[in-house]
This record gives sequence, structure tokens and C-alpha cells, in this order.
Amino acid sequence: MKIIDISYLDMVSSTNDYAKDLIYCEISNFGIIISDLQSKGRGKYGNVWISKKGNIFCTIYKEIKNQNCIFQAQFSCLNIVKKYFVNLGINMSYITIKKPNDILIKNKKICGILIESIKKNNKLFLIAGIGINLISNPKIKKYKTVFLNKFVRKKIQKIDFINYLKKNINKI
Repeated sequence: MKIIDISYLDMVSSTNDYAKDLIYCEISNFGIIISDLQSKGRGKYGNVWISKKGNIFCTIYKEIKNQNCIFQAQFSCLNIVKKYFVNLGINMSYITIKKPNDILIKNKKICGILIESIKKNNKLFLIAGIGINLISNPKIKKYKTVFLNKFVRKKIQKIDFINYLKKNINKI
């Protein structure tokens, strides 16, 4: 079994960009990055991801076989996070996937996923960023948002989610 590199950062511009740097500099090619803050978090189409301290900002990065794996990764990440929410005891009927990259609870955004890829030395790498409103949610005019700890009895810690990702990284 391949060793998963884990990077826990106080602050980073973007966990996805940090993953790219690790790959380009040949420091690591398989792992998970988590940060307490992101100064330039982003979502699909270059939208800003509002990164409030205490929420989850992480990226999974790994080598993949081909372009089809990138398209499958979006679906896999959404389902893995959805399953995590169900495992926490959130009623499955409350959780919906809003294509292409969001998870909603009771029709309010709680999670966004940003899938990217890069090539290095003729190898293709997946960069899968996951943002979850864990302890607070931003106020956004376009749509309603919510945070995870509002729906569970036991307060969830970031490390709980990272451990879950470690167990499921090969499903992405």
C-alpha cells in the first residue's frame, strides 16, 4: 500500500495550488492537504471560495491513468462526501448533489468540490479540492448556505474528515 503524504497547514493561498507545487517540485505525488485558512480559495469557473477559519479546506492529489479518471473523480468525490454526511447521522433525504460540484443540505450549500488536473513527466495527476462549511457558513446573495455542525449532535473535527478521506482515497 502506498503511503499517503498528509500536509496540515496554518494558511495557504489554495490547497489545490499547493498540491500542484508539490507535484511540480517532485516533493510528493500522492496525498492530502488540509489548511486552517486559504487566502485565495476558488471554486468552479474561477469563483471565489470564501474560506472562514474553522471550516474544511482540503485537497486530494494523486496520479491517475487517463482523462476519463478526471471526469469520474467529480462524481466519486461528491458521493464520498455525501456518504460521510450520512455516516454522521444526517438524513439522506436532506442531502442533494447539485451538479456539477456542490452538495446541499435542506437546499442550502454546504460543500463545493473543484477538480483539476496537471501533467508532469508524462504522468497525469488529479487535484481534487473539497471545501466544507464545518462550523460556519458565508452569507452569499446568490444562494443559501449552511454548516455541518448544525446537523450533528457531536461536533465534528477536521481530523475526523481527513481520516475518512484517507480510508476512501482509492475510491477517487
